Amino acid sequence: MLRVEDLPDPVDAPEAQGPLSSDEVERWELCKRSFEQYQQAWWVAARALDISLRGRLWRAEYDTAEAFIGDVAGMSTSNAYRQIAGAEVAAVLASPPRFELESNDLSRMRDSAEVRDPEPEQDPEPEPLVISQRAAEALTRVREDYGATAAADTYRTVAEVTGKDKVSQKTITGIVQQLPRKKDAELSEDELKERVRTLAVKQTEKEAAEKEAATDPVEVFRKYVAIVEAFAEKTGGMSAAYEKAAGVDKAKADEIAKQVRDHMARAAENFPDV
Repeated sequence: MLRVEDLPDPVDAPEAQGPLSSDEVERWELCKRSFEQYQQAWWVAARALDISLRGRLWRAEYDTAEAFIGDVAGMSTSNAYRQIAGAEVAAVLASPPRFELESNDLSRMRDSAEVRDPEPEQDPEPEPLVISQRAAEALTRVREDYGATAAADTYRTVAEVTGKDKVSQKTITGIVQQLPRKKDAELSEDELKERVRTLAVKQTEKEAAEKEAATDPVEVFRKYVAIVEAFAEKTGGMSAAYEKAAGVDKAKADEIAKQVRDHMARAAENFPDV
């Protein structure tokens, strides 16, 4: 595991271009190892939490599991268990199984010199993927209904459709929220994958349209108008809020009111001359 002291000192190279030098290659490889280590840190730590909680290993130094979680992870017990559940999905994505488990008897037969079955053809192993903590939590409904492997397959399907190695929480949430719960409509493995694939295409198109709208000058201006409209609707409430605040501390209420007045004056100065 890389430590901070294992990393080289930064070197400023604002005009650097072209292929990396041998020294730069070495520094770049160290940085990439650090990126990967950081990306995996959350779920590796969550797995360690799971091991410690299941085996009650915390009892060696703590009186309660809650005290252990708060001290080591700095989070609530409920949040810790959410991370542990998400880590199960992350582990499947990071280390896809190489083969299906077989019985002990069959394993012994395969190890025997008397048995020489040809190796069965296998599908190519899926590439390992990294998932963020929030994206893993967004898959909770799929994991609860169909298990961690199905949740990992859902993420992998979305990654294939979007062409991204790492899919955002927003994308995953938009897709998962449209999937039926198992109690309402149970889907087979193939049906689940096909439904996810269809929704991923639609979600990708939706996000692309939103991104385009966000860069449209007219739409950008329209958003400012919406902010002004929302403020205007609340001015009545603001007046009432001032009266109540002034009844408690008029000097403080007047100070806040002056801040509002200054903001309004600045807004008026910037209002388009139309």
